[in-house]
Amino acid sequence: MTQLHYDACCGNLEGLVWCLDHGFDVNATDNYRGYTATHWLADMAAAGGPRVDMLKALVAHGADLNIKSADGQTALMLAHAAGSKGGDDLAAELLKLGANPE
Repeated sequence: MTQLHYDACCGNLEGLVWCLDHGFDVNATDNYRGYTATHWLADMAAAGGPRVDMLKALVAHGADLNIKSADGQTALMLAHAAGSKGGDDLAAELLKLGANPE
C-alpha cells in the first residue's frame, strides 16, 4: 500500500492531494487486494470523511473508475456494498463521473 492508498483509505483529503501533486500513480494497485486508491476510498466509505471531494481529486488526476481489483470488484461495487450514506453518495458520484454501472 502506498501513501496515496493509505490516505484514500483513511479519508485524508489533504494527504491524498499532496500525494497526487507529488506524482503518485493514481491507478497503481496495492499488493494486498489489487486495489487502487479509488477502491480504498470506496471500500472504506462507511468510515466517513470527504470522500466525494477525494474522488473528484482522483478523477482530476486521471483515475480510471472501472479498474477491477484482484477479486474482480470495481470501486462502484465497493461503494454500494458499504451500506451507508457515505457509500451511497460516493456511488452516485462515481456514476456521475463515468463509472460503468454493470
